[in-house]
This record gives sequence, C-alpha cells and structure tokens, in this order.
Amino acid sequence: MDRRIYKVGWKNILNINRILTTLVVSDIFLFASFGLISPIFAVFVNQQILGGTLIVVGIGEAIYLATKSILQLPIGILIDNVSGEKIDFYLTISGNLLISISIGLYIFATIPVHIYLIQALMGIGGAISYPAWMGLFTRNMEEGRESFIWSVHSTFTELFSAVAAALGGYLAVTLGFHYLFLVVSILSLIGTLLLVFIYPKILKS
Repeated sequence: MDRRIYKVGWKNILNINRILTTLVVSDIFLFASFGLISPIFAVFVNQQILGGTLIVVGIGEAIYLATKSILQLPIGILIDNVSGEKIDFYLTISGNLLISISIGLYIFATIPVHIYLIQALMGIGGAISYPAWMGLFTRNMEEGRESFIWSVHSTFTELFSAVAAALGGYLAVTLGFHYLFLVVSILSLIGTLLLVFIYPKILKS
C-alpha cells in the first residue's frame, strides 16, 4: 500500500506532528480574537474616536497593510539567512506579542492619530511574525500531506473566526468596546504563549 495513502487514511486523519498542531491551535486563538473585533471596528472608530469616520478606518487599514508589506520582505530575507528554527520561533513570539499589546492600546485611543499609530505598530508586529510563522510551518510540513494540513489550518481558524464574528457585536453591546479589546488582547496573548510548548523541539533544530 502507498505510504502516502495510509498517512491520510481516516484513522490517522488528524495525526499531525506537535509543532504543526501547536501552530494551528495558536492561530485559532489569534484569528478568533481578531474575529471578535473585525465586524465592529468601524463602529468603534465612529462612536468612540473624536473625529472618527470611515476615512479614518480606511487610512488606518492602509497604514497597517503598507507597514506590514514593506517590512516583512527584509525580515523574510533575514530569517532565510539564519540557519535553524530558533529565529523563526523568537520572531513569531515577538511579533505576536506586539500585536497583542497593540490591540490592548485601543482601550486608550481617543483621536484618529492614535488609530494610525496603533495600526502602524500592528503592522510592525505582523511583519515580524508572519514570515517567521510561515517559515516554521513550512519547515515542519509533513511530506505528502501539504494540502490537507493547510486545509486543517484554514478550516479551524475560519470556523472559530466565524463564531467570534457572530459574538463580537453582542460582546461590544454588553461589555462595551474597552472590555472587548481587553478580551481580544488576552486571547491573542494566550495564542502567543501556547507557542512556548514547541520550544523544546525548536531547540533541537
């Protein structure tokens, strides 16, 4: 029997190595936390930020994407020029921590410039963590199961994001925006700290 067919048999369908499993679970927390605020972020800016409009939301998003896009290229080159997976691990942790802190800073935002600065900080965090996370995930991919494992990541992160999106508006109404951002920051932090469990395996790389 083809070993690849056996590997993806139903009996072993979710038998994924520890590093990949931890990376997926970590991203579930991160994606779910973002899912809580994504649907209501524009409402937050409009209602809680002095002078907050949809233009502010658009500029903030542009700042985040531009910052992340520009910085992640040299960071990706740096990662590839360093042997082993330790740099991937440390940068993933560092970037995700920066993102978690950034989300918490929304609690103190009152004017558009605060939104812009926070979005820039999140962009820096994303630029640090994204190529590092992708490096870790790719280097530990199980041969012959690449498409399935990426599907596992996409399925579970999107399902939990969907549930979070449905809850986001309700929590914003019942708890208020500030408490919601605190919850999101904590969930993101939990997702980041889960990566500590793969550290012993990273040390062996």
